[in-house]
Amino acid sequence: MSTTTVTQPADAAPASPTRPRLRRLTRVAGALYLAIFVIYPLATFARASLVVPGDAAATAANVRTQEALFRWGLAGEALIVIIEIVLAGVLYTLLRPVSRSMSLAGALARVAEAVVMAAGCLVTSVLTLVAVGDSGALAAFDAAERDSLALYFQEANDGIVLIWGFCFALSLLLTGWLVMRSGFLPRFAGILLALAGVGYLVQSFGTFLAPGLAGTWETIVLVLAIPGELVFALWLIVKGVDQEAWHAAAARARRAQV
Repeated sequence: MSTTTVTQPADAAPASPTRPRLRRLTRVAGALYLAIFVIYPLATFARASLVVPGDAAATAANVRTQEALFRWGLAGEALIVIIEIVLAGVLYTLLRPVSRSMSLAGALARVAEAVVMAAGCLVTSVLTLVAVGDSGALAAFDAAERDSLALYFQEANDGIVLIWGFCFALSLLLTGWLVMRSGFLPRFAGILLALAGVGYLVQSFGTFLAPGLAGTWETIVLVLAIPGELVFALWLIVKGVDQEAWHAAAARARRAQV
């Protein structure tokens, strides 16, 4: 009696997740999104609450006396970077049946956002701690100059937020398009996500071009972004995807690659 071993070609499409695994993926994606909603505002508030615009001495004094709070904010923003990268991979898996290339582009845009946040916002916060600390690295600067450096780094942080906002806007626009085209997630959720992406674009471009209206641009992004992202996160947790439609889309995608 002979046995035959069947091997898949090296370039074969990966197997689709089972239904329980697919449900777990949607819940993980929704939970990660909600974690961002909770952690990011708290982390940025912990840091920004210590900054006194235009007053370097007061800002530096706040960071020195409440260094633990500042470090908690820094840790929270670092956690957001990790969550964003993991979420990018999960969303890629969920939306890949719609378009592998567009899903990959959306994931890369979200990872780019996390990289800019890490390389910019986290670094400026670390440099702020160096400026207000007792390290001999800045011994050539007097106290007032160190304080000015601390405020400078925090002001630079505000500008870097607008830069990663471009990458985040692109990821939301692509994710919104994929959700609208999916057939296994509600079309209205995709529209809301796309509007959220528009909101971040308006904020970033608007603040660069008309910084005097920064408050207006911030209001616009809050109005457009919160509903779309929150609805999407809650839908993933509570309802998930239409599994029959998802597996049908995955099967069509596999056939298209043959």
